[in-house]
Amino acid sequence: MYKLLPIFIFSILMAYMSDRYSSYEFDAGRVKHYIQKEKLFYVIMSIAMAVFVGLRTSGNDTATYISMYEDIPNNITAFTSIDWKDIAAAPGHQFVCALLKNMGASTQDYLMVFAVVSVTLYLWFIRKYTNNITLSIYYFITMGVYTFAMAAIKQTIAVAILLVATDRAIEKKYLAFIFYVILAELFHPYAFVYLIVPFMSFIPWTWKTYVLLSGTAVVSMGLSRFMGGILAITDALGGDYGATEFSGAGVNIFRVLVVWVPVGLSFLARKYIRVNSDRISNYIINLTMVNAMVMFVGLFGTANYFARLANYFLIFQTLSLPLIFNYFTKQSKKLLIVAAVLCYFVFFYYEHVIANGRFDDGYYFITFFDYIRQLLGGA
Repeated sequence: MYKLLPIFIFSILMAYMSDRYSSYEFDAGRVKHYIQKEKLFYVIMSIAMAVFVGLRTSGNDTATYISMYEDIPNNITAFTSIDWKDIAAAPGHQFVCALLKNMGASTQDYLMVFAVVSVTLYLWFIRKYTNNITLSIYYFITMGVYTFAMAAIKQTIAVAILLVATDRAIEKKYLAFIFYVILAELFHPYAFVYLIVPFMSFIPWTWKTYVLLSGTAVVSMGLSRFMGGILAITDALGGDYGATEFSGAGVNIFRVLVVWVPVGLSFLARKYIRVNSDRISNYIINLTMVNAMVMFVGLFGTANYFARLANYFLIFQTLSLPLIFNYFTKQSKKLLIVAAVLCYFVFFYYEHVIANGRFDDGYYFITFFDYIRQLLGGA
């Protein structure tokens, strides 16, 4: 994990400086609202975090993507071989790769382009909707949203595009929302799950919330009975999956408990949320619940699919925690923040050292100066 610590510390420091030099106020419901958010420190942080991801040379499934990109022909065949009807093959990703390859982009350039686009869009969304820049960036790293950007390139870029779609939905620009969902679908077939977003603007902990929770319980307990429908959907998307692939080892229960923390806190503060919530906070809290619900279903399915599906909504956890803290008394809020900071760092350590093996053993990077030399033709 030592390889992550420098960017972790630098990012938190830049986030803190950005927060410190921003102006904000509190409303009658004790919720923090920014009047104007600082830009310079946040931009520096965003560039550093994006470039760090783009400098990797190995880790998780990076080798698979590298091999795929290097096998792409540097001619018109790269474009003509794309089957735009095969959504499961991510034709959008194929097209961008073919474009980069025919423009002379190296493998490292390919990794850098996708890293910069995905990470900066993640951070743009966080900056726009967070009510505590420092805490949201801290959770962005410790909850694994950031390190997930170092793998699963197709899903990561799809989620980044879907965050733009969510922004359009929040602003009630539904045609633009549909456009971005379709665009994201070209990069990863699970993108269609964001079609639920426009329906998530209801006030949390009203009857609709309990319907969602009840539905989650029913699906979880009867997952085997719903398997036929799940397989039908994957077949329609072009996926070649069998029932055994959806019913393997379940999601780690520790991860499930972690993502349910904001849900539990929002339940405790439900009276204040009902009175003081607005459209944006409704979306954030409800989509956080969707993330937790999918992870809960994953206890009865397989981590490979349900955990990755849940990752589509994991970023909303980074926004909901700081938001929900504001619904508690001043003293309780301080205790919750301290406890959360400590506990999520323990989770961060657990995920990157214990549960998934040592992060440092699998992830290797080139330096920024090595990359610049490559760009200038020195490698």
